[in-house]
Amino acid sequence: MIRAVIFDLFGTLVANYGLEHYLEVVENMGRAVDASPEAFRDLWRKHYVDRLTGVHTTESDNIRWVCDQLEICPDDAQVARSNEIYLEFARPFLMSARESAENVLHELQNAGIKTGLISDCGPWVPNNWASSPFAGLIDFPVYSSRSGMKKPAMSLYEEAAAGLSAQPEECLYVADGNGEELPAAKAFGMEAVKITPWNSPGATPDAEFKAWDGTTIDSLTGLLSIVS
Repeated sequence: MIRAVIFDLFGTLVANYGLEHYLEVVENMGRAVDASPEAFRDLWRKHYVDRLTGVHTTESDNIRWVCDQLEICPDDAQVARSNEIYLEFARPFLMSARESAENVLHELQNAGIKTGLISDCGPWVPNNWASSPFAGLIDFPVYSSRSGMKKPAMSLYEEAAAGLSAQPEECLYVADGNGEELPAAKAFGMEAVKITPWNSPGATPDAEFKAWDGTTIDSLTGLLSIVS
């Protein structure tokens, strides 16, 4: 019996963002601190895992680190503007739930099924979570930038299951299948389901979508028949 459904975030509950637009945004962040846009972009992307695993506790700290590597010294106002450029781009994704997401989360909770999250994300996600549509609908979120690990680290799945007071075999993990997240959930003992990404596979900057021979659904409403 499924007692908990644990969701991926980007591509599952909210949209992935496109590479071309993302690169433009990061270059504009570099311009805001008087850096070479290309050099800033390359360092920001090359070290994205540090951002996802909490090495930099805020995006502003990450901006300052990139500037240090480029041997430039922006003032606080420049760093704040660079950070705001990033958030003006990123926040709308978190605030716009996938079609049926809120209804499905409500239905799961009304059925007594707990809801969780495992997200590879920068610090801006937990810092803005309280104002998102998901704040009251996800019982236990796990963020890579606060846990210090990114998927497919088994400790993230352990943390999510423990936070929901559920055994692995009582959990269903649903995700768009970036990297090894689905096989890792299955290896931990969870039931794993792939959902068609909200937008085109590969749209997110550092995604690596792999073949999946397990259960696949096209919309979140497909979960309801699986857990019933």
